[in-house]
Amino acid sequence: MVRLRRRGVRNPGHPRLTPHEQAVWRSFRAGIQGDKGENAVSDILNRSGLPVLHDVILPAQNERTTQIDHLFLSVTGIHVVETKRYGGELTGHPEDERWRQRFAGEDADAPPRLIYSPLIQNAGHCRAVYALVRLVDPAIQVFNHVVMAGSAILSPALASRTLSLSALETLLGSLGRNDSQGSLAEAWRRIELARPARKSRDVQPVISSSR
Repeated sequence: MVRLRRRGVRNPGHPRLTPHEQAVWRSFRAGIQGDKGENAVSDILNRSGLPVLHDVILPAQNERTTQIDHLFLSVTGIHVVETKRYGGELTGHPEDERWRQRFAGEDADAPPRLIYSPLIQNAGHCRAVYALVRLVDPAIQVFNHVVMAGSAILSPALASRTLSLSALETLLGSLGRNDSQGSLAEAWRRIELARPARKSRDVQPVISSSR
């Protein structure tokens, strides 16, 4: 008797993706995860009682524009927030141009994925903001905040320069109620005027005691 070996049947509902299709899917999934992270940060900022702007497009160098996830105003200055929702393990130094990302179960010999540093990315956003506010008062401070809203485990060096969602809430709580006046309020208005018209839900007004 001849025994026939039964070959495994591939599930027709889950066809194997080509490398190009895998890249498209990863990009699509990253976009969804990014939106979730930005929504979580938006909710926290909107509850803070501080003036907030979301999804801000500002002029940049060489007649280009730059898109900023979030801005908020406090008595200490203008805060620029970049949100990332990464997974896996992230290593590197805050001054590195690229961070290294690995996932559990990957071959130890496989090269890590290289991610452009969100700190450097947001530094560019900060420069665009400062280019506007310095016209009002060069002494106004612009702060660079990168919020990690995903499940990634960061090396100590990177963790020391980024914020978790809970750390963002703590920071906002420490800033207190905003009553920015004078040059800070004027700088904020300049940012609002420099951006294209947005929906009202993307704006939290300046709270000022002045009449």
